[in-house]
Amino acid sequence: MPLINALTFLLAIVRPPDHGWAVEALMKAHGIPGMSVAVIDDFKIVWTKGYGVTRKGGTTPVTPYTLFLAGSISKPVAAVAALSLVERGSLTLDRDVNAQLRSWHVPENEFDRTQKVTLERILDHTAGFTGGDFFPGYARGASVPSLLQILDGLSPANNPPIRVGYVPGTRWQYSGAGYLVAQQLMIDATNQPFPQIARDAVFEPLGMDRSTFEQPLPEDLAKAAASGTLMNGDAVDGGWHVQPEMAAGGLWTSPSDLAKLAIEIAEAARGRSNRVLSQRMALAMISPHWSSGVINILGTRESPDSMGYGFFVGDRHRFGHIGGNIGYQATMVMFGDTGKGAVIMTNDDIGLQAGNEVLNRIAQLYHWNYAAPPPP
Repeated sequence: MPLINALTFLLAIVRPPDHGWAVEALMKAHGIPGMSVAVIDDFKIVWTKGYGVTRKGGTTPVTPYTLFLAGSISKPVAAVAALSLVERGSLTLDRDVNAQLRSWHVPENEFDRTQKVTLERILDHTAGFTGGDFFPGYARGASVPSLLQILDGLSPANNPPIRVGYVPGTRWQYSGAGYLVAQQLMIDATNQPFPQIARDAVFEPLGMDRSTFEQPLPEDLAKAAASGTLMNGDAVDGGWHVQPEMAAGGLWTSPSDLAKLAIEIAEAARGRSNRVLSQRMALAMISPHWSSGVINILGTRESPDSMGYGFFVGDRHRFGHIGGNIGYQATMVMFGDTGKGAVIMTNDDIGLQAGNEVLNRIAQLYHWNYAAPPPP
């Protein structure tokens, strides 16, 4: 490629087309300090850009390399790691997790005597766990519980014990608690810390070099992290909270890295890549298992709010997730049939008030026929 053409190509990757988008005006109207965007078209990242600043009142600009907490977008990333272990034979989808757990076991009660908690049910939120939808984390410098303390709700954990509250497999209920059981399951299956599991199974194969589940965030990476902003406009004390609930909401990453993951899952489902999952498993991940209150393994009744493994899924092989931590909101959407998508991350409790408007304008420009649901 001639040098001038190569330079033009590189500029196109990092600079969005100028369509008069008033992103900064949207952010100012909603009080959003910083936002980072990655846009996917034809299974490629076509542009990335950072807007605003990494800390409210600060001067350091957000760039495509700035790290954000991803909130519940951590769950599909953790699901990819779990499914890769299934394909290696280290875990099974349909077996009672207590037969695979060693360090801790799901306490048996009246709900799980006949139907058991399985990895499959954890990944599509039908395992029977209630509560644990959101984990606020812990102030930097405060005592942080171990995963075992979190699972049993023991001090200094700020959550109740993680327990089964309805018969597994009988209904859908979103639960981050189940993903912490999956986190322990992966640790027990590999004898490795969870951040290393995710690095080996997902991040390194896909070149996601701006992603980590390490908690607390190492100091060398903290220098590149955006600080969170509360709904009232105040900065989060210490910049952010520590999230030991890694698989449920502890991922630090960038939109570009999440875009790499979205592209890989879409390409794997088409049989064009297998760097982390086979075609069969990728298709299972983005196919509906549950729809309109009914678990549907065959996926014959699909709706916009169906559930795959970790991802919410819709028509045209659309898959994605939203996420929120104290001080952060993010969204990720990908159309597996056309290779179009986007990831938007913000350092504000209400960041998707502006982020979804940007997402809808991207959808119009790239002809998605899609509108983002109202942000939480």
